[in-house]
Amino acid sequence: MSLSIIKKRNGNIEPFNPEKLNKWAEWASEVGVDWSSVVLEACRKCHDGCSTTDLHNAMIAACVDQETTQHLKMAGRLYIGALIKETFGGLGNIPSLQEMYEKMVGLGLWAPMNYTEDELSWFNSVIDHSRDFNTSLTELKQITEKYAIVDRVSKVVYETPQFVYMRMAMGNMAQMPIERRKHDVVKLYNYLSLKKINAPTPFSINLGTPKKQYASCCVTTTNDTAASLAAADHIAYMMTCASAGIGAHIKTRSRGAKVRQGAIMHLGKLPYYKVAQAAVGANLQSSRGGAMTMHYNALDPEIMDLLSLKNVQTVEQKRIKDIDYSFGFNEEFARRVAKNETWMLVDYGDAPELYEAMYDPDQSKFVDLYKQIESNPLVKKEFVNARDIALKALKEGVETGRIYLHRTDELNRHTPFKDKIYSSNLCQEIALPTKGYNSVAELYESGESGEIGLCSLGAIVAGNTTHEEWEDVAYYAVLMIDNVIELMDYPFNQLEYTAKARRSIGVGITNLAYDMANRGLKYSSVSGKRYIHKLAEMHSYYLHKASLRLAKERGVCDWIHKTKYPEGWLPIDTANKVINTIVDQPLLCDWETLRKDIIANGGIRNSVLEAFMPNESSSVATGGTNSIYPIRSLKVIKTSGTNKNLFIAPKAEEMKWDYELAWDIPTTDLIEMYAIVQKFTGQAISADLYVTYNNSVGEKSIGAKELLTQFLYMVKMGLKTRYYVNSSTSVSLEESKCSSGGCTL
Repeated sequence: MSLSIIKKRNGNIEPFNPEKLNKWAEWASEVGVDWSSVVLEACRKCHDGCSTTDLHNAMIAACVDQETTQHLKMAGRLYIGALIKETFGGLGNIPSLQEMYEKMVGLGLWAPMNYTEDELSWFNSVIDHSRDFNTSLTELKQITEKYAIVDRVSKVVYETPQFVYMRMAMGNMAQMPIERRKHDVVKLYNYLSLKKINAPTPFSINLGTPKKQYASCCVTTTNDTAASLAAADHIAYMMTCASAGIGAHIKTRSRGAKVRQGAIMHLGKLPYYKVAQAAVGANLQSSRGGAMTMHYNALDPEIMDLLSLKNVQTVEQKRIKDIDYSFGFNEEFARRVAKNETWMLVDYGDAPELYEAMYDPDQSKFVDLYKQIESNPLVKKEFVNARDIALKALKEGVETGRIYLHRTDELNRHTPFKDKIYSSNLCQEIALPTKGYNSVAELYESGESGEIGLCSLGAIVAGNTTHEEWEDVAYYAVLMIDNVIELMDYPFNQLEYTAKARRSIGVGITNLAYDMANRGLKYSSVSGKRYIHKLAEMHSYYLHKASLRLAKERGVCDWIHKTKYPEGWLPIDTANKVINTIVDQPLLCDWETLRKDIIANGGIRNSVLEAFMPNESSSVATGGTNSIYPIRSLKVIKTSGTNKNLFIAPKAEEMKWDYELAWDIPTTDLIEMYAIVQKFTGQAISADLYVTYNNSVGEKSIGAKELLTQFLYMVKMGLKTRYYVNSSTSVSLEESKCSSGGCTL
């Protein structure tokens, strides 16, 4: 149907003028696309009398339908052009930063930041709106629909992407010394705008606004008391309100254990898990879903039931499907799996010392206690085949995707922390000390009692950041996160006290798959592994230099004595030595001079520095591939809440043979890649694996031997955690999303 009339934004009907449409399309096609075919397809999609908005959106849809990088850039120009017209009245009416600042502060949407007129004028000369016009629709939609300030009721958008980046930079650096903050704002703005620093979702949404909720995730544990368990529920409720994902570890007895000398029979962990599920589910956020990963370990007499909580075949009263789970094991368990030996199950109430020893870096104490309890007839226990437990955990991980792994002793061995680590976070990359609270009231007191592990995140974008500028980008990534620790509103006095005392941060790398492909390197090749070793080493080294520089500017963190840094510890000291047989590459950085400088300074600014998160959401905004993962497909439909975005790997058309798909990489090579990165990582990695099912008999299947082999190889390589097990599908465009949406950076 040909178009003859069209409805304007004001409701007026007028004759359709194809020249106006052609003009829009010709402008948008400056990225190198044949605009005429887009216009013809858009007109075909629309009916006579449609609105100008409908027609504009049809052009965008026609571009997306082509599924090419350049067409997505044309769609991006159409999208941002329309957004600017709707928000500001046209390209020639974009307000100055001074005007924007006054307007947004006046509306209460930006926080007063007390910048001078001279500073605002300088920032206005730096902000570069033209960067939005060479950006794909995928990135622009993610930024404007998820991160920009929007009235969700009226759908009014107040910010375009460059204003988002400048708002973030100004908000983050507002408290910096007056003599340097102008320089710091410009640096951070450019690193954000040029997609060199990947900021987490809470930073992007809230920096520079009156809202100061910046936490990505937290880690908690309990004591074995009713009051402590109640405190953990309160933490889950309040931290979900603050948009944080929860990694939880509950110390309590199992079903059938004695309470009050046998006056009451314990009902086990499931009732507490259900309460935790309700606490998290009550506070789903519009931009971030509430989510929790519950951690348990292999000693628990309930272990087989705990491993079945996500299984669809589990009876309803025992199924708790809306939280995820992580199975904890130690070196001794893995040894017994390898030798096909029995394993002892014993209640926490009967053997608390054994449970605690499971998290010791030196496992000799655990082995001694295990043997003592094993031979003690007074302690109730049962024995099962270790492989049966391991296979149950591994099979549930494959079938549900949501049973993760954490190695309890390795979390505490290869780490700067002296205090005990019981679990990781939602996405398995944050490994921090925790301590249970004795009451809810303790949370609102000052001083040291329990501890919630709180880690603020960020990432450096490989491929966009040159190796020559990595040191400076690392400094501004660390500075940005350290500033956030000061700026944040904390739900509890206790949390503020411990978070500022620790100053734990986690800076990862994203877009590695593109960086590798652009250099002609494969994850599975020797040269590829050597490059990853070089990059991971450089990343850790410059993060340490950045934290040392910041410590000289601001002082070491208050609890630096609770880390090994004052004694000169570095990640290279406790790294798994087996990795050196995989990559026989000498260290390239001057670690020994750095060690001397750290000792001389009494430590660094932050208790821990590295962590490798999924970057599922934030990587869309930076136009790069997720984290350090290989890509699953050149084209992916990424979902976040209600948003769906077509993501095409950078330079997919010209480099399609250079990308190594996750499904094509042998699992051993992928484990080795993670192990290389873990060598230089103080926390952990959201380490995904990828499974291609055997469909030879028409069923999805993977052999027990293969699962066990992979498991034991992860142990041998020193991986601390394993996150998703992804399965291949037959569709070309795979939908991708993070676990429950809670830890989507």
